[in-house]
Amino acid sequence: MQLSGRKRATAVAVAVVGGLLGGAAVGPPTALADPSPAAPAAPGTDPATGTTPAQGTPQGASPAAGLATGPAADPIAAPQGPPVWPRPQSLTADRSREVPLGSEAVLVVPLTGADPHAVEVIRTALRAAGVTTLREQHPYVPLPARGTVFRIQGADAEAALQALGAGTSEDLPAGGYRLAVGRDGGRDTVALAGFGEDGLFHGAQTLRQLLAGARGKVPGAVVRDWPAAPVRGITEGFYGEPWTLEQRLAQLDFMGRTKQNRFLLAPGDDVFRQARWREDYPEAQREEFRRLAERAAANRVTLGWAVAPGQSMCLSSAADRKALQRKLEAMWELGFRSFQLQFQDVSYTEWGCSADRQRYGKGPAAAARAHAEVAGELAAGLAREHPGAAPLSLMPTEYYQEGATAYRTALATALDGRVEVAWTGVGVLPRTITGRELAAARTAFGHPLVTMDNYPVNDWEPGRIYLGAYTGREAAVANGSAGLLAHAAQQGTLSRIPLFTAADFAWNPRGYRPGASWEAAVAELAGGDARVREALAALAGNTASSALGQPESAYLQPLMDEFWRARGTGDRAALDRAADRLRAAFTVMREARGRLGEELGREAGPWLDRLAQYGTAGELAVDTLRAQARGEGAAAWRAYLALGQARTATAGPGATVGQGVLDPFLTKVTAEADAWTGAALPAAGPVSRESGSWTLRLDRARPVSAVTVMTDPLTPAVRGASVEAHIPGEGWRKLGEAAGSGWTQAEATGLTADAVRLVWAGEAPAVRALVPWFADGPQARFELGDGGRADAEIGGRPQRVAAELSPLRPGEVRGSLSAKPPQGIKVEVPAQTTVPRGTAVAVPVEVTVPEGTPAGVYEVPVSFGGESRTLTVRAFPRTGGPDLAKTATASSSGDETPDFPASAAVDGRADTRWSSPAEDGAWWQAELAAPVRLGQLVLHWQDAYPTEYRVETSADGTTWRTAATVADARGGRASVRMDAPDTRFVRLVCDVRATEYGCSLWSAEAYAVIP
Repeated sequence: MQLSGRKRATAVAVAVVGGLLGGAAVGPPTALADPSPAAPAAPGTDPATGTTPAQGTPQGASPAAGLATGPAADPIAAPQGPPVWPRPQSLTADRSREVPLGSEAVLVVPLTGADPHAVEVIRTALRAAGVTTLREQHPYVPLPARGTVFRIQGADAEAALQALGAGTSEDLPAGGYRLAVGRDGGRDTVALAGFGEDGLFHGAQTLRQLLAGARGKVPGAVVRDWPAAPVRGITEGFYGEPWTLEQRLAQLDFMGRTKQNRFLLAPGDDVFRQARWREDYPEAQREEFRRLAERAAANRVTLGWAVAPGQSMCLSSAADRKALQRKLEAMWELGFRSFQLQFQDVSYTEWGCSADRQRYGKGPAAAARAHAEVAGELAAGLAREHPGAAPLSLMPTEYYQEGATAYRTALATALDGRVEVAWTGVGVLPRTITGRELAAARTAFGHPLVTMDNYPVNDWEPGRIYLGAYTGREAAVANGSAGLLAHAAQQGTLSRIPLFTAADFAWNPRGYRPGASWEAAVAELAGGDARVREALAALAGNTASSALGQPESAYLQPLMDEFWRARGTGDRAALDRAADRLRAAFTVMREARGRLGEELGREAGPWLDRLAQYGTAGELAVDTLRAQARGEGAAAWRAYLALGQARTATAGPGATVGQGVLDPFLTKVTAEADAWTGAALPAAGPVSRESGSWTLRLDRARPVSAVTVMTDPLTPAVRGASVEAHIPGEGWRKLGEAAGSGWTQAEATGLTADAVRLVWAGEAPAVRALVPWFADGPQARFELGDGGRADAEIGGRPQRVAAELSPLRPGEVRGSLSAKPPQGIKVEVPAQTTVPRGTAVAVPVEVTVPEGTPAGVYEVPVSFGGESRTLTVRAFPRTGGPDLAKTATASSSGDETPDFPASAAVDGRADTRWSSPAEDGAWWQAELAAPVRLGQLVLHWQDAYPTEYRVETSADGTTWRTAATVADARGGRASVRMDAPDTRFVRLVCDVRATEYGCSLWSAEAYAVIP
């Protein structure tokens, strides 16, 4: 959407932040399935189930069924047929109905009533499927003896469809179609009929896809299908260089294939639709528009044009109104058949002429009346000159605000009933658009709404491209909007990935599956080349995140997790398998530019270059840690040095990929590598750099087992470099020669030294680090997870706490973890633990509190390798029974807005929540139906959560006592245990907020102690 200059950047930035943690009700993220390394999985999943099911899964009801239009969808069941996109409302497939498709076919088309563009799509598809002899004839002419019969439109097609079980067209809305395959009248038959002007074209696109995977057979499908949104399409409205004619023509072909029917031309820097709106376009551009209109008609796309006169127009001027009408007529002559009048972001106080101030006055309501008058006059002119033309739409000044306002109320009253109103949802780029928000906006405007979604446009953040699936929009947005237009990015070809998914959603929102749609979009754009598809999926997978909430680099995350898990086990074979998979994924990233064609390479150039840099860094990261795991110090050091150079390249300004995933992975790899080499260890003493030596002096004489020296690779000018240790009472003793690779580990077992050094003759080497490994002190760092605390039910299931071990030796460390629990507490640990060099290992410590143990706090000493820690076990009585919060009365110290009341945390709904004002100390409480011995709260925090909070209980709501305190909270789901008798009131006090927002709670559950 066009916003001017600084205002545009500010508005979108606010929208992004507000969408992430603001008023929209957003559920928690879901996990993704583990993909193959060379074929990234979709960066989006079904919001209801957290999965990406295969085509053929029945769908549930729309979240806002009251806004639904069209017939009820039949269950989708196509487990055997090839996928069709957009996903049909109803598709069933039966192999017994398949018909052969050889080199001959018969195409039966009536003399009139069949869309010629649809028929041409079918002809082309049949030839592509291997038909070399295609006989075309009209109905009721004797059929040739050979060839599968394709009956298209007309009475004979209707009879065949009914015979093949496709039903009638009585309940189909405009744009719908029926298609059936099977035997009819003794012949192998495919029948297709559309309803409305473009129904047959939509059916032809489905048949095209069925034939594309035919391989000598047409799948035995029966399809009944129709669009949910009557208008589905794309806006070209970004700032910057507009698309070329060829790009627009290609986009129209894409729109035809994906059953979209509206292309709104509104380039952000087009002066002939803004400041110079009175003037005609130059002749060369007018000729391009004529060609564009021809291609649009061939793809059943209505070409639209938006004019934004702003304050260059005197709204009350009859001459200016006539000039505007003339401009629309001129555009009509060029082939445009839909128009939008835009008044976004104009001033309420500054008019284009003094006459406007005199006629309308000032303020929001005055502006609304003026906008309504101009729009009404334009709409009347269109209806008069072009009966049946698409309705005029108006982009009002307040297109993203929420609820009724003075401007919106005045506009609703004065605007001609034929005019539709455009909006973007609540916010310029909202994370979600709900059915309730759509209904509220429709009520506020009093007119049908065209939803103009500002995704995946990126002109406000040119360093990003947004190639994730279309998400966060309830089905009612498609079902209840007069139109749904996605705002394309300047990178038109790349935009087709998210635009494909938006088209899929707009056609069938109930059947929409973001993940499967995204994979299909990548495959469609890539064509049949698997290597291109892998590269494109890697690019899109690492540029998937946006304000809509899609996860970034989602396909890499399970590969990284597998790699870290395998590294921690010490299982070399498992590590090699995981490393191979992860490295292969990084290789695809590095090779992506070379795999993609010229057009994609030109559009995605900066992002492909950055992706290649991260791919190279990722390969080196895996190589570094794998070589270390094998004990190959020199190879690991070479890879580590190269990794440092690669990371420097990724840190430069420019395109962004893998945000929040790739850099943290490389940072962790660097830290792990430094732990292995010893570079991460605290400095053992001061360093002195002198001519011919680099010396580390220890604070005291200590037993040393080895010395590691790391330098840049030694040049021939560095002569006689060696590692030495200073032995008290003896002097310097040579431990070994320095390796030319730059990696040297010299053994020093049995020596006690008070200094170590690197000496050389000639040119000085570039020393990175000198690390003495001591034989005294603990073998490993040792910490207990979860803050060294474990909450366990008496007589309940075991609880696990991780003992986190990090070795402090130049090799693997072996030992036993030991625990000495007090009476009444049972602790189990592994009999033997091996910690590989430089690798942090989490060892499970299992705690059980047997039946009969008194409630209370118990301390358990836990030791490993000379280090000891205390595990605090809090034993609580068992809880159970019904959720007491369901019958409780909730209240709070204050609600952020009436949309987020205290009661929302106990209303049993997954899409509502309580949210407090943005202040520390806010509280939420529940009055239980009766006093209980309260034992547990289960809390589900939203993204705005407290890092520290208390649970207080009371018998009377006046005198309170602290029942539990939580520090270092991380949000999400939290179980808080306590033993609080005589509790009628329970209160959560948010002492310290984790974000700048308030505290927000999806739900709270309360359980009593079991007697």
